[in-house]
Amino acid sequence: PDLLDQLLRATSEAGTRSLSILQNTGTLLQNTITLVGISAILITYSIWLPVVLLVGTVPALAVVVRHNRLYHAWWEETTEKRRWERYFDLALTSAYSAPEIRTLRLSPLLRERHDTLRRELRERRLGLLRRQTIAQFFAGFVGLIVTAATMVWMGARAMRGAATIGDLALFYQAFSQGQGLMRSLLSGAGQLYADALFMEHLFSLLALRPDITSPDKPQMLTGVSGGDSRARRVESRNVVFEGVTFTYPSADQSALSDFDLEIPAGKTVAVVGPNGVGKSTLIKLLCRLYDPQQGRVLIDGQDIRSLGVDALRDELSVMFQFPVQWFATARENIIYGDLDAAHDDERIRAAADAAGATTVVERLAKGYDTLLSKQFKGGTELSGGQWQRIALARAFYRDAPIVVLDEPTSFMDSWEEARWLERFRALVRERTALIVTHRFSTAMHADLIYVMDEGKVVESGSHEALVALDGFYASSWKQQQAPQPPPPTDSDKRPRE
Repeated sequence: PDLLDQLLRATSEAGTRSLSILQNTGTLLQNTITLVGISAILITYSIWLPVVLLVGTVPALAVVVRHNRLYHAWWEETTEKRRWERYFDLALTSAYSAPEIRTLRLSPLLRERHDTLRRELRERRLGLLRRQTIAQFFAGFVGLIVTAATMVWMGARAMRGAATIGDLALFYQAFSQGQGLMRSLLSGAGQLYADALFMEHLFSLLALRPDITSPDKPQMLTGVSGGDSRARRVESRNVVFEGVTFTYPSADQSALSDFDLEIPAGKTVAVVGPNGVGKSTLIKLLCRLYDPQQGRVLIDGQDIRSLGVDALRDELSVMFQFPVQWFATARENIIYGDLDAAHDDERIRAAADAAGATTVVERLAKGYDTLLSKQFKGGTELSGGQWQRIALARAFYRDAPIVVLDEPTSFMDSWEEARWLERFRALVRERTALIVTHRFSTAMHADLIYVMDEGKVVESGSHEALVALDGFYASSWKQQQAPQPPPPTDSDKRPRE
């Protein structure tokens, strides 16, 4: 949340404030040059007149500075509320949420919450504007008094014969223009100060550095030559989680605690267990999206923190639990898996075939050149299962020794799952594969199964060995395989006589 607040502060004002700095700087230079000329005229009447001119406009500067400080403080304070307002606006207008909003009749509730936030933000903003208007009135009144007093002084000189009517007219014009220029000059200076306050958030965001970085002298895995992680001489890697303890930022409970797990080279390993026990966390740690607070993740005996970040990720072919549905053609959605590879049609089709996506793509109007989004002209939309196969093809497009898949069959029916598993076994032969899944029908085909609960491995072994163990895995397996009782009929609900 703190980072998202910072991101909103940096992006919502950066475009207008940077332009405002350029415009105000030019205006300040222009007004300064003109004011110097007017001051030269006023000094001929009295050396104190430029000072009087400055004093008469200082209240206007104070109003600008104080209002901008108050507005900036309000703007910072309401960042999270403005993010909520944006969220409700997006929820009410996006196609993604439209079906549930309509079927559950959520529109009145969401609109009320949106309007309540907008009303609160608007009322506080109007309150600031009212205070600014009152302060500007008094600042202008002070300037008017100074002008009147100066004109009385100049009129008295004219009455004594020390100045002519022409001098009086010239003085009035020069002093009035000078006062306006001075007010504009000081107001521009105050606006520059305000712009600097807002631009500070942009520079703070740009100054952020990633927590996950490559070491100064990264090591290389065995089998990689010439500094190019693609030039491999190995088909698979050994992966080990050794004493890993990890807690997500701002979380109260550890996702993994003193966790140990080994994925042997060239084997397919499945990790199963209830929701929230840390299965997907393994993938995030292996990809170095996070680093553990304790313990190590090793590939072929080397701590992955000793490797270059890009070199490490080149070793992995990953499909996350919620893969991105890119607004791009089917071809581009697949080749995003490895932009450095040669994008020949044969390789693209091989990846699609391995993922079971060939039929999906061939049924599209333009085949691999079909845009996968209806938000742009000429596009089409896919179902959840079809998108999953495209994402799998993207993962398989990368020729990496370690294949990592998070819930790869969650949207597949049983027939498609069986066909995909046959292709998958052939695809990862002699490569290391990690599958995180809830489906035991998928896990049972793995060489080794780890059963997780509460951030630890509680059972491990082959499918047959775990069923014979008659423990946690066997109990869950039997529940998944047991036929479900039919729903009760009206006769079942009637009381027996």
